[in-house]
Amino acid sequence: MKKALFALSISVISFSLNGQSSFNDIAPILYKNCTGCHRPGGGAPFSMLSYPSTSPWTTSIVNVLQDSEMPPWSADTSYLHFVNERQITQADKDSLLNWIYNGALQGDPSLQPPPPAYPMYHLGATPDTIIQLTKFKSNANTEDAYNMLVVPLYLGQDRFVRAIELVPNNPELVHHALIMAGPLGDIDTDTSGNAFSIDGDISVGTWAPGTMPIVYPNSSEIKMGVKLPANGEIGMQIHTPKGTAGQLVDIKIRMYLYPANEIGIRQVHDTVPLQYWANDFYIPAGQVKSFSVEENWPSQAISVFSAFPHSHQICTEILNFAYQAQTNDTIPLMKIDRWDFEHQEYYYYKNLVKIPAGYIVHSTHVFDNRSSNHHNPNSPPQFISVGLNTDDEMLFDGFQYLDYEPGDENINIDSILKNDPLLVLDIPEFEINREIKYSVIPNPITSDATIRFTPPLHVSNNYTLNVYDKMGRPILVEYTFEDGHIHLETIVAPPGTYFFEVLSDGHRFVAGRLVYL
Repeated sequence: MKKALFALSISVISFSLNGQSSFNDIAPILYKNCTGCHRPGGGAPFSMLSYPSTSPWTTSIVNVLQDSEMPPWSADTSYLHFVNERQITQADKDSLLNWIYNGALQGDPSLQPPPPAYPMYHLGATPDTIIQLTKFKSNANTEDAYNMLVVPLYLGQDRFVRAIELVPNNPELVHHALIMAGPLGDIDTDTSGNAFSIDGDISVGTWAPGTMPIVYPNSSEIKMGVKLPANGEIGMQIHTPKGTAGQLVDIKIRMYLYPANEIGIRQVHDTVPLQYWANDFYIPAGQVKSFSVEENWPSQAISVFSAFPHSHQICTEILNFAYQAQTNDTIPLMKIDRWDFEHQEYYYYKNLVKIPAGYIVHSTHVFDNRSSNHHNPNSPPQFISVGLNTDDEMLFDGFQYLDYEPGDENINIDSILKNDPLLVLDIPEFEINREIKYSVIPNPITSDATIRFTPPLHVSNNYTLNVYDKMGRPILVEYTFEDGHIHLETIVAPPGTYFFEVLSDGHRFVAGRLVYL
């Protein structure tokens, strides 16, 4: 039996039925789902590491959660799964919405779970080379800007890229970047803001704020990399968002290479087999149209490593698959039901996907040029046709792949990348117990009462009960712990509504509300 008289600080409130929650309760959800971008230097417009920086944005949070726009993950996971999916669970979503609907309470700041410590770099060890791109001031005024910067590489011999990490001075200035390579003189520098074409024979990868660094699998099962020429150059097409003109863009590339003369590395190829540029590619104002394209690809069996679907602002849906015309055997490749131009990236398959020779790859994109499409850049909607500018439209779906080897489809890329020793970012998981149920009997309380738990609490644990008023001030309560339940004996407070929390060894696992008459 335990009996106590206590006074502590506010924190409240949980995910239990009829309970309220505080920022302290939902902070672990934000850490897990949001703060990879929503933090200082993360590229998002505001931080979610603290209550003061989060609370002004609660209306926006409700909107993006209800519309399933955040966390930004466009691929339909009921169709196919990928590595590093950013999917918020329904339980996490409900908890965030309930916190906001119930007043977005702060709780005691001293009880907020410690935020993750984000390192300066996501890749550990020492890079083989650090490339400093030419610094420039953004020229994205009223339109997005695309600039191509080039840096020579003098490697002495052909080398394979193992991993690349981009480190911009301000991620908000880089919507995304395409990294290319080629022989010296192959890529042209273009800082006009209109560098829409992509030079370079070798695609190294794509980077966007919030995505993981570019890491190619390196294990006993498979070694993959992109081959760089002995005397070549790196080019980067940088997409800078409109409204950032005059701000300094400063990017470093931390490049990791396989050891010289390393054997057994399989070359990663990049291609864009699905493109549509026909004259009928236009979407009148107020209409929804779809366009499809097919190609006979590949000419020999391949193992697809990643997909990079691409459209612009009024695209809403994308579907990619491969099929065999004679048997109609179909291989799913990509399905996006809510395309978002602001969040695009390579999608890495959990297992390499085999496409046999002689198959046909198919793409369909849907474009919604109505005012109800809130991604539409024009109000009222305007005529939109195919083109390279951001306000034009495009169907441009690419893939990274290897030449097929027997057994490729059984290689677990997901496991290899998740256990890669280069990836040093480790965000702690906070256990949030949503299973335990409670009831306060009676509630309202007139004298004594019992907080009953299903299942009953373990008698061997060390439990603490805290009670607070609406202002977060501690309330004196005498209570006992018996038979797995908490018995309230004395409440030293005027009539009113109060909040309680129950801690086990200092960690809150349930909280709720009671009314004292």
